[in-house]
Amino acid sequence: MFRNCVIFSLLIVAIHASGELTVLSSPKGISFKGNDALESYNVGDVLYAALGNAVNGESDWSGMIISDPFNLAKCIIAVHVQGTRHIETAGTFKTYDLVGSSTSNSLTALAADLEAANEPVCDINFEKYEDGIQSFKSCFGDLEAPTAKPTKHLSLSLHSADKQFLQQIGYINAASENLAEMLKTSNVLLVRLSVEGIAKGNGDESEALEEANKLISAAIGRLQVAAQKSSTSVLFIQTTDEEVSSSRSKRDVVPPNNTNPYSSVEYYDYNYPVIFNIILWFMVVFCLALLAICYAIGSMDPGRDSIIYRMTSTRMKKDN
Repeated sequence: MFRNCVIFSLLIVAIHASGELTVLSSPKGISFKGNDALESYNVGDVLYAALGNAVNGESDWSGMIISDPFNLAKCIIAVHVQGTRHIETAGTFKTYDLVGSSTSNSLTALAADLEAANEPVCDINFEKYEDGIQSFKSCFGDLEAPTAKPTKHLSLSLHSADKQFLQQIGYINAASENLAEMLKTSNVLLVRLSVEGIAKGNGDESEALEEANKLISAAIGRLQVAAQKSSTSVLFIQTTDEEVSSSRSKRDVVPPNNTNPYSSVEYYDYNYPVIFNIILWFMVVFCLALLAICYAIGSMDPGRDSIIYRMTSTRMKKDN
């Protein structure tokens, strides 16, 4: 019965999962275990904690374990692919399901937190193509990024989305060749690209989309090799999200907050558990102490040598 319940719960998670988080490499002080799904809006918190920063989140995800706080990640590289749920990766890596479709928003929040803490971050977001090119140039300089070679079903002349995608792959390949220089000035590299245009133009199960996934896998592989050559304490992750932007624009994909007028759940500050436990155990100890005092007084012998006798007895006046 228990086994059936576990299988059923895993099926429910798989149904609601819209993406994956794959850990391609991690430093010695951080290990990834278990198979618990992760809420997509907590991806940024996981990366932020991997750098040794305190996180004021409510996530109870137990997938990441910090075994050595002195050997945490000195470099973080995250590649996010929008428009597909799975990217084939060579080798054996740890993969977790992502629930929800706010990974990109979480990475944006991560970049903002790092910049607020004066930690340099390179955020290249090709989901906004022109902005992504400008971010690439600000991080790597005005480098030549040759467009990736066209494939059988991906051509520079068929669809504008195909052309932009091949150019994105070219920029990622250029980043791999110059990654060591970038890591000297920034320890965090976020790369976001999209295959939504290819899926819309060719179909969700088209051969063009399959070729695009293979090109992404090869580009990520080259970037991973360059990262391992540049640093031994690198956390390299790959995330995916199959939700398209048109469906995302119809609802707010943000972390739960306290302003939901339709929720009857009362939210508390993150200090609430500490204060609650202090008050709870103080009251438990106080009640036990009061009970012990009452029992001791109640069982005391009210003899003439007792303080109870001396305080309560009335002295009889004697006539002289």
